Amino acid sequence: MTLLTAGKYVGTIALSLTVLSALYIGAFVYQLGAHVPAEYWIYETQIVKRDLLAQHRGKKKILIVGGSSTFFGIDAERIEQSLGIHTLNLGVSIGRPVAVMVNEIAPYLQLGDIVIFPLEYEQYRSETTYTEWFTNQMMAWDPDYFWQLNVAEKVRFMFSVLPQRVLLGVITKAAGSYIDSVRARALKPSTQILQLVHEAWSQPNYSPSKMYSFLNNDRHGAAIMRTSEPTVVSTEDPYELDLDFIESRYFWSTLQEFVAGCRSKGISVYFAWPPVVKGKLDFHSPRVKRAVAEIMRRMQDMAIPFLGTPSDFQYVIEDFTDSLYHLTLQGRTEHTSRLLGYLMKEQGLSVVNEAAGSTNTSSLGTAHVGSTNSGPATVSP
Repeated sequence: MTLLTAGKYVGTIALSLTVLSALYIGAFVYQLGAHVPAEYWIYETQIVKRDLLAQHRGKKKILIVGGSSTFFGIDAERIEQSLGIHTLNLGVSIGRPVAVMVNEIAPYLQLGDIVIFPLEYEQYRSETTYTEWFTNQMMAWDPDYFWQLNVAEKVRFMFSVLPQRVLLGVITKAAGSYIDSVRARALKPSTQILQLVHEAWSQPNYSPSKMYSFLNNDRHGAAIMRTSEPTVVSTEDPYELDLDFIESRYFWSTLQEFVAGCRSKGISVYFAWPPVVKGKLDFHSPRVKRAVAEIMRRMQDMAIPFLGTPSDFQYVIEDFTDSLYHLTLQGRTEHTSRLLGYLMKEQGLSVVNEAAGSTNTSSLGTAHVGSTNSGPATVSP
């Protein structure tokens, strides 16, 4: 093979790769917004919760941020009534990356606010924002998320998407107008979503018909109803804690950056433990003990206190429904009580009598019960 022939061969390969890359990028861009199977109720629920955030801009508030265990497990209205501080439940889904959670609330935070993260255990192992689940959701119902990324992040996003998902999007986009199931996934305008949810809230004793629906949010962002299906019991470790500990650079760097911003604004940050089925997680297991110790050590290094210990938030299986993270109303009542007790002791807050609406002047003190004893992550500006 002569040098001239070799040069032509290399040039042909380079040209072919360029053309193929251009075609793939074109296909990727074309399929953005294709209504493939996805969790569209999350798109609608995010609109409701972001509207609640906007309504509370400029007000002192408690934001409880997490996945579906927060959505179904914490009664924000009761906390608000108990403490006399506006409280929102911003729990949605375990699949939402921690970076998305903190970026969503950051513009609404101000001096004196309190943020609580009762994250599911899986979040501590997350190593990227661009999981298969998350990129699928964004491409299906929030393509603006992709367009708002800088060039480097756009490339990372694209490389995280499997080619077969792009192909599915292309087919769905091309043929979707002829398929009933695809047409049924058409996105509702945000104005319609907010109108529908406010109409629902205006009804006495309103009860939604679906568990996974934006209409299953109360005025504080907590779930109103849950399914009567029995809890699915796994024979293995369902919480991904009884595993070798993974040092997630993504999770801890994201958290550190967020906490630094909160410190500069005088915002208190707490972490809490998710509800688990009693007996499903062996807290005496060496790997579980090591994982908990590593999580708490890193929180202590960042001066973030925990509200309670993991074993404080175990409940009988009858307090769960359809998922090992989703509490029944009875389970939610107990879980909220325990979380509220630790929060009041950390903050030294006065208690508002829920029945009479009067203030109990006997403070619960400032002892850091069950925390890292490092104090809240807050520094007055």
